[in-house]
Amino acid sequence: MTELSPAITAEPELERADWRRFRLLVAGSGASSFGSYLNMVALQLFVYQTTGSAVATGLFLVLRMASGFFAGMAGGAVAARLPRRVVMISCDLAQASMLLVFALSSNDVRVALLPVLAVSIGVLNTTNQLLLRATVPDFVGAENRMRANGLLVTGRAVAMALGFATGGLLVSWVGYTAAFLVDAGTFCVSALVLSTVRLRFPRRVRQVRQQERPSLTARSKLVLVALTAAPSVLAIVVIRCVDAFGSASHQVGIPIYATQLQPDNPSGFVGNFWAAWAIGLFAAHQLVSRIYKSGHRHDERAFVIGTAVMSAAFIAAFSGLGQPWVLLVALVAGLADGFIEITYTTRVQAEPDPARGLFFGLTAMAENAGLGIGLLVASGLLEVWTPLAVAALLHGVVIVLALGYVIQTIRKPGDRATTSS
Repeated sequence: MTELSPAITAEPELERADWRRFRLLVAGSGASSFGSYLNMVALQLFVYQTTGSAVATGLFLVLRMASGFFAGMAGGAVAARLPRRVVMISCDLAQASMLLVFALSSNDVRVALLPVLAVSIGVLNTTNQLLLRATVPDFVGAENRMRANGLLVTGRAVAMALGFATGGLLVSWVGYTAAFLVDAGTFCVSALVLSTVRLRFPRRVRQVRQQERPSLTARSKLVLVALTAAPSVLAIVVIRCVDAFGSASHQVGIPIYATQLQPDNPSGFVGNFWAAWAIGLFAAHQLVSRIYKSGHRHDERAFVIGTAVMSAAFIAAFSGLGQPWVLLVALVAGLADGFIEITYTTRVQAEPDPARGLFFGLTAMAENAGLGIGLLVASGLLEVWTPLAVAALLHGVVIVLALGYVIQTIRKPGDRATTSS
């Protein structure tokens, strides 16, 4: 079994100016993420209020995720063949343009544009995030990717908290048109930052990227060969898929559980829950830094155990705990979520180009497929089961798989092989 990342001892620091530029990039990425979470809230509200149909709202979300799945399929090829900075800027500008047209259109035109918007957002968001993850080692060097990933997760936590908190407020205060214009502006900010911030691209990476441009057949063979050579990456892809499947239970179940628990104020419960979760996500960078600051070596088991902890926390959240305790459980879930995001991203980034981009594409496909299937299963089961039972089943699958993987690796300690990046 390969290790999750090399030892982090004697890590060569980038110059302060390089880190300042990277933090600007994190801010730009945060602006893009803020726009994504804002439109997730605003668009779902718009679809439901315009159509009056929960089915239409669900179909919009499924279409968005299905588009993300196909973007992951093509994203690896994009990462291997095209200039990533240019593609990322194009994704941001395309989203801004779509939202601008949507905001300035009449209601009838907006309804007609909804399928187009769902597809474009799914494709462009997935492509942008995939390319950013694949490019982090180019920006900061392989030795600094753990710290860089932690900064990106922290930025995403802030963006998520602000996006979820302000999405509904913007709609109620200034209306849909202004909310979508603000949303379009966030992607313009991200594109501006990407176009102006200059980070070093190692010459070796540029040469490899120019020389290795595989054909479609060669890319397919490359994925199979690479997965065979790095089975731990395949394990990560599978676990991310099952993790997304389990996550559907709480994404659908929390609003229902909140209504049962606090019928007079379900939105307050949901808001507090996700605020506590975002605080945990925000703190994950500090947790990872403290665990590995002394040159500690860690393998896939850290990622897998973190996934099991997150699933267990979400099951506990539906068990009827009192308000202080359920918020503590939400914080633990967010902390575990941020931990596994940083560790799995750092591990996949240890792979060389162009396999790295292909692996992130596979992961994006797995996550979107798992979440889409999970939403369908969870929605059906919640018609007859309690939220606790549904969460226990779907997240229980995650825990069983995670524990099985850990037990299997403990039985074969001799199979572990170190890697360096």
